[in-house]
Amino acid sequence: MCHTYLYYIAFSLVCLSGCLPGFLLQTKKLSSSYEERRKQATAIVLLGVIGAEFGAEIEPPKLPTRTRNTNQVPEGFGLTSGGSNYSLARHTCKALTFLLLQPSTPKLPAHSTIRRTAIDLIGRGFTVWEPYMDVSAVLMGLLELCADAEKHLTNITMGLPLSPAADSSRSARHALSLIATARPPAFITTIAREVHRHTALAANTQSQPNVHTSTLARAKSEILRVIEILIEKMPTDVVDLLVEVMDIIMYCLEGSLVKKKGLQECFPSICRFYMVSYCERSNRIAVGARHGSVALYDIRTGKCQTIPGHSGRITAVSFAPDGRYLATYSNADSHISFWQMNTSLLGSIGMLNSAPQLRCMKTYQVPPVHPASPGSQNALKLARLIWTSNRNVILMAHDGKEHRFMV
Repeated sequence: MCHTYLYYIAFSLVCLSGCLPGFLLQTKKLSSSYEERRKQATAIVLLGVIGAEFGAEIEPPKLPTRTRNTNQVPEGFGLTSGGSNYSLARHTCKALTFLLLQPSTPKLPAHSTIRRTAIDLIGRGFTVWEPYMDVSAVLMGLLELCADAEKHLTNITMGLPLSPAADSSRSARHALSLIATARPPAFITTIAREVHRHTALAANTQSQPNVHTSTLARAKSEILRVIEILIEKMPTDVVDLLVEVMDIIMYCLEGSLVKKKGLQECFPSICRFYMVSYCERSNRIAVGARHGSVALYDIRTGKCQTIPGHSGRITAVSFAPDGRYLATYSNADSHISFWQMNTSLLGSIGMLNSAPQLRCMKTYQVPPVHPASPGSQNALKLARLIWTSNRNVILMAHDGKEHRFMV
């Protein structure tokens, strides 16, 4: 019954705002009537609250005798058999997105209360708005507000009064965290796509003066903060997109800093996965992918190569202490493979020319390892590879069983 009342409230709010599609048209030429704009803003905020909190549950009341006119005000937020009930969610999403992305004007200042409220509602109701949202534009808009967050961190952490700009930054950071944890694949794939696009632009010498001041370049620390949250709270989702996550991390970290201090010190959270290994001698990072390939990153060049390795998800990878060999293990295909690294100068040149950097030397079949409990995060730590010397390695299962191999 509560949801029925909420539906009627939403219906009334649409009428109050002059209908959402009308609002979107009027935002292009903001109304000169203060009272009208106030009503529209109030309606949009309340619709956003209802959609964010109850959007997936609200459907219009079931009235068998009621006929729906195609020109009728959009109904509800929930999905019905005809699929037409997403109209209200779509129009509310467009209004909230407009408030986030619209450039500052005298009638809509950059850090106004209505804009900050829209930011908060976008984060809280992302799962409702996502089907109708340009996710890339929204994430870039939020990152733009977070790009200078460090300037406001003192006031935020010390509990001092916040300026409108600091409040916008705080709201945007919270919205990013909510979006990332609500839809990890959407966040990771969107940011990875933006990274690839940005990297391609950086390779073009004509565009280089602009890319270093772009939103993505200025918000690196914020992106890493969200990635750390995902690794901590949703490691299974991160592992499914581990190569994309590493692409993002490699973009955000300074290669010279990683070369000097190592991956463990620069970004320790990613090193918790057995599918990631860093070699200090060759300055390379190996990442085992879910489809069985090995992604090999060269810190010196920033290049990445993907090499087919196994027929199933890779469980663990590890470099030998001297960096000459890489061991990879897949519990999916029950094989462990040993690869010889090309560490010569010609190997570095080959990295630039996409020549293979790994040569498979040996492959052994091993008994599969069963997780302690199906469907748990224990599947992420089924087994790890431990080198006891430059040529000897132990495959250590989670239950303590060992398999010893020599290259």
